[in-house]
Amino acid sequence: MKKKQRKRSRKAEVRIPFPRLLANVLVFVAVFGLSYVWLCARCDMLGREIKCLEADQQAARIRLFNEEDRWSNLKTPSNIQRALERHKLAMSFPGSRRIIRVCRNGLTARSVALAAIQ
Repeated sequence: MKKKQRKRSRKAEVRIPFPRLLANVLVFVAVFGLSYVWLCARCDMLGREIKCLEADQQAARIRLFNEEDRWSNLKTPSNIQRALERHKLAMSFPGSRRIIRVCRNGLTARSVALAAIQ
């Protein structure tokens, strides 16, 4: 008797056939479409961020150029002399005999000349 009830319940169900392949294709298309939209949005956002960072970099380059220009103007001998006078410091530039030039290898020009003589 139990077998008959099962058969009746199966017959009473209404099943609509839906191909699994079509369902899989539709899911794949939906996932692919959403991924594409997300990727496009991400690329657009990164592009805007790159443009903003490039603008910041250009502004920093301009500031660097201006600061280097100001610093080179402050380093001139006449401006250094004016600054010394303004701060009332009794200083002067050293004579040529008191300047020691250092080579790349760490030897001075005088020590090279002394080594050549000895």
